[in-house]
Amino acid sequence: FIKEKYNNSMNQMSKLDAFIQQAVTATPISGTSLIASLYGDALLQRGGEVWLGSVAALLEGLGFGERFVRTALFRLNKEEWLDVVRIGRRSFYRLSDKGLRLTRRAEHKIYRANAPEWDGTWLLLLSEGLEKNVLADVKKQLLWQGFGALAPSLLASPSQKLADVQSLLHEAGVAENVICFEAHSPLALSRAALRSRVEECWHLTEQNEMYESFISLFRPILPLLRDCDPAELTPERSFQIQLLLIHFYRRVVLKDPLLPEELLPAHWAGQTARQLCINIYQRVSPGALAFVSEKGESSVGELPAPGPLYYQRLGGLPGA
Repeated sequence: FIKEKYNNSMNQMSKLDAFIQQAVTATPISGTSLIASLYGDALLQRGGEVWLGSVAALLEGLGFGERFVRTALFRLNKEEWLDVVRIGRRSFYRLSDKGLRLTRRAEHKIYRANAPEWDGTWLLLLSEGLEKNVLADVKKQLLWQGFGALAPSLLASPSQKLADVQSLLHEAGVAENVICFEAHSPLALSRAALRSRVEECWHLTEQNEMYESFISLFRPILPLLRDCDPAELTPERSFQIQLLLIHFYRRVVLKDPLLPEELLPAHWAGQTARQLCINIYQRVSPGALAFVSEKGESSVGELPAPGPLYYQRLGGLPGA
């Protein structure tokens, strides 16, 4: 009986490890993108600073070596996404003002539990008159925020708040060159044409396929987590599953315009993907938190405990 129990335990452990390995090798993983996911998920709410050696220790079990980590951190510093402080022979990397701003914007989108409520209001931005390079950069940021291009110089969003968009335009230095309108949903006669335009402007078919790929990759881990012995779900495995989950989910959801349900096509996979992410994240978050506490070190010692915002993620986490 003891031998059979041991063999079952080893089989279950190997299934968890096999899933982690499959996720790591599913698509090529960019070092800068993975470490951006690490900072946003594990470090943003814990001071935003960590020793280079801690990052290497956290990622070692996933098969990413110190060279991979050093190269990615160097590039993120070069892009002014991270600042570096050197104390003796140690380097500590902290989210810069730019990195903090972008990570907080992403956090709001990644960890929301439900689609935003919609009152029928649209935010329209007319961007004529901007230099070509400036327009391309601003347009890229706005599309990332969930805007769609109804026309070459006319961007629209049913889910963005005016204050947030004005803040972004001020940061880009173009607030006085972009005209903002608020409009209400069109007459009934226009609804069919609008739905067709929405499909085209926001590339919803492509977005839905990305969600379906995410679901296919992560759905198999749920029964493994549900059935495994608690001792098998170690802090390290919990951390690895959580980081990969958020890394892959982040790549999809940050491209999602978060359109109201009324504008979405039938069989939209976004909410299914979000619920899958919630179910997995809630199961692994306590162990992942413990592993980051064990391996993480800042320039003043242990990482601070996460604040209330961390525990509000995805509708509420264990330990809130």
